[in-house]
Amino acid sequence: MRRRTPVRSPIRLVPYGGCEPAAIAVHGSLALALDSGPPHGRPPRPVLGVVRDGPPDARSEARLIARLVLEVLAGVRPYHHLAGRTTPRLFERLGSLSARLPARAAPRLGTVRVCAPEPGVAEVAAVAVIGARVQALALRLEYDRRWRCAAIETTVPA
Repeated sequence: MRRRTPVRSPIRLVPYGGCEPAAIAVHGSLALALDSGPPHGRPPRPVLGVVRDGPPDARSEARLIARLVLEVLAGVRPYHHLAGRTTPRLFERLGSLSARLPARAAPRLGTVRVCAPEPGVAEVAAVAVIGARVQALALRLEYDRRWRCAAIETTVPA
């Protein structure tokens, strides 16, 4: 008959705060120490998660989408890069917008203004410099689990 050797647990319980360890052994489960607050003299930590009602702020997303649309118009980026950033109806018509400029000049996005006429809708006006010309770009963003571009108007020539 084989003799079974005792297997040592890879988990060692460490007592918290200098108090004596309890006489209870815990095998195969995790030991949790409930936090009784910050140590004396230390300020409490800020709350990490904040839940807000309604859609998140559209400013950073508007600047990103405006830059992507501008690069598609300039021919620097293929139009399918906007697939997740546009509504399905607009994405079907994006092929005609791509590479509208003959020279592949690197576009620079200038001022971006965002207006929220109603909750879940943002209207974006942007100024772009493509080569030596200044162009205007207007976008309508709608929120459906994320900000998506629903309409594009531009002064970039057809």
